Amino acid sequence: MTVHPKLKIILSVLLALLPARAAAYVYFTEDTLMQSFFSVDVVSEVVWAPSTAARDSFKAKVGYYPPVKSYTWHVAREGDAVTGYALVDEQLGQHEPITFGVMLRPDTSIERIEVMVYREQYGDGVRAEGFLAQFPGLDFKNPMRAGKEIRIVSGATISTRSLATGARRASALLATWLEGV
Repeated sequence: MTVHPKLKIILSVLLALLPARAAAYVYFTEDTLMQSFFSVDVVSEVVWAPSTAARDSFKAKVGYYPPVKSYTWHVAREGDAVTGYALVDEQLGQHEPITFGVMLRPDTSIERIEVMVYREQYGDGVRAEGFLAQFPGLDFKNPMRAGKEIRIVSGATISTRSLATGARRASALLATWLEGV
């Protein structure tokens, strides 16, 4: 079967216009991230499905409802004391989701944030230590707006916004979960 030369040109142009799929770069698995976050032996997982009241409380904190129906909290303990929490979440980048983990202190402030899986072709500069170092000590009460409180990574404007949104969301989710509403 021969393909008409004009059809070959049209198909070539259409294929060139399609967005290229980036390879997924996996920097942490959930297990390796939890080992990196916590030096304690006891890290339990708790699945939390926010009630209607909890969803409303979360919305009052950040202005939108939680985007998924349930969250899995990783809770680190030393003896009877909770030493920290972690949440693995995703936020849409330019075309693909960015999977990240947020380590939170018992007071709901951010201890650390890490990119676990980055799927875009460009913008992985958000993994840089200088960018991630902006988040420790912040919580959902801080606006964390990209280009204002959070410096934008050149070539990664959307990824910068995505991680800032996700970090603030993690803190607000933890505060809501700890309220017990």
